[in-house]
Amino acid sequence: MAYATVQDMIDRFGQTEMIRLSEPEDRTAEAVNPAKIELAIADAAALINDYLRKRYRVPLVAVPLSVTRSACVLARYDLAQGERTNPTEEMRLARKEVIAWLEGLSKGEIELDGVPSGSGPSPASGARVSDRSRPFDHDRIMG
Repeated sequence: MAYATVQDMIDRFGQTEMIRLSEPEDRTAEAVNPAKIELAIADAAALINDYLRKRYRVPLVAVPLSVTRSACVLARYDLAQGERTNPTEEMRLARKEVIAWLEGLSKGEIELDGVPSGSGPSPASGARVSDRSRPFDHDRIMG
């Protein structure tokens, strides 16, 4: 499951940058190459899942905005690594920040708001306690 979309990338970094990063060989390109951006987003999601799977069930069903932002930052960095392009210092620092955040999540130093942890029983499993009386009391019937 992708944690971001091509449109998320455009909204965060602009149409011009996404054209430049997804079509670096074609200086006259006027549209993004969605397949190239989607591949970078998929790679980012895989990396994010590698960090999250220690504590969360992946892929995440409910995707917090912080995970979408992280996927975009990682995908942007990957798109910038090519024959004709290199990540800027801003991109390097943003990626470094995201990796540190993911490491914190993995170690349990940081929690994802609204996302249940994958460690421990799921809500539908485990023992249940009820204060209702039992309709058939074995001791009463047998006694």
